[in-house]
Amino acid sequence: MFSIECFRGLPFQHESFLIKRYDSFVTTCRYIETFHTTYDINYLTIKENDCLDEVLIFNIKGNNITCLNSLAYIDEDVFEEFTKYIFVNFPAIQKIRIESTYNSVSLNKSVLLMRSDDFIIHLPPTIDDYYQKLGRSIRTKLMRLKRKLQNDFPNVKFITKIGTEIDKSTIDKIIQLNFERIKSKGNIPTKNHTHANKIYQYSQYYGCVSTIEIDGLIVAGSIAFMSDKSMAGFVVAHDNTYSKYNAGQLCMIYQIQFSIEKGFTQFHLLWGELEYKTRLLGKPQQMFTYEIYRSFSLQFFISGIKEIYSHTLFKIRLSKYSLPLRNTLKKIRKTSSKELKELEY
Repeated sequence: MFSIECFRGLPFQHESFLIKRYDSFVTTCRYIETFHTTYDINYLTIKENDCLDEVLIFNIKGNNITCLNSLAYIDEDVFEEFTKYIFVNFPAIQKIRIESTYNSVSLNKSVLLMRSDDFIIHLPPTIDDYYQKLGRSIRTKLMRLKRKLQNDFPNVKFITKIGTEIDKSTIDKIIQLNFERIKSKGNIPTKNHTHANKIYQYSQYYGCVSTIEIDGLIVAGSIAFMSDKSMAGFVVAHDNTYSKYNAGQLCMIYQIQFSIEKGFTQFHLLWGELEYKTRLLGKPQQMFTYEIYRSFSLQFFISGIKEIYSHTLFKIRLSKYSLPLRNTLKKIRKTSSKELKELEY
C-alpha cells in the first residue's frame, strides 16, 4: 500500500537517499538548485509500509509539470501513482513530462516524445582488465601516445581532484579549451564562462576533474560528476597544440582509471553518438521521454502524430544508408569563419 505526501521546495534532507536510490548526477538537490530555476519546485515522497521508496522532484510551469528525476530507472507503477496524485491534487495541470528514464513505460494517455542514448562504460574491477577489453590496437596506440607525451615533456603531470579540492580557474580553463576546440572544428560552442560558473558550483559537491599539466599549464581536462556507483563525463577538452598526442582522450582514460580505483561501476559518456565513445567501450543505453495528458485532448493527438514522424526520422538517421546525407548536412551546417571569429569566450 502506497502512501504519498507532497511538499514545497527541494528535499535536501533526502539528498543521500536520492544519490543512492537513483545513482544519477542530475537527480540531486544540488544539481537542481544549480542548473534549474527553483521558483516552483515541489517533491513527493512515496512510502510503502512506512518505508521510503521514492522521492520524485518536479517543477510547475503554467499548467504543465516536469518530473526532474532523470537518467534513472523508475518503475512504471511509481509513475502511475505519481501521475494519479498530480492530476487529482493539482486540477490546473494538463500535462506531465517525464524526461530521460532508462526504462520504457506504458501509461494511460501518454506519448513517447523522444528517444536518445546514454553511452555507458561498464567498468571492470581493475584498469588492466579495462585495457584488455579495449583491444590490442587501441591499447597499443594509447600507450604509445602517453609515452610520446611523457618523452617530449618529462615534467608532464596527470592530476585528479574532487569536490572542494577543485578550483574555479581549473573549471574555467577546461571550458575555455572546449570552447576553442569546438570553434576550431567549425561548430558553435554550447558552453561558455557562464556555464563554467554553474559547473564550478556543482563540482564543489560532486565534481571530479582530471587534468594534464605541463609547466604548470593545463593542456587537457575532463570534468565529471560522481553519484553513488557512477561517474558521468560532462566536458572533455584539450589545447589544439597537443592534438597529436590525443591529449583529451588520454585525460579521460586517466579519469576512467581513477573511477575504477575508487570502486565506481559505470562511467556515463551521456548523449550524443561520437566515435570516441564506442572506442572507449561505451555501450548505448536507450532513454525515453514521455508526456502524460489529463485527457484525450487535441494536443494529445497532435503530440502522438509528431512522435510517429520523429520516430521515423530517428530510424532513418540511424540507418547506414543515411550516412552520406548526414555527413553532407554536417558540412552545410558548419558556421562561417566570420561568425566563428565573432564568438568570444
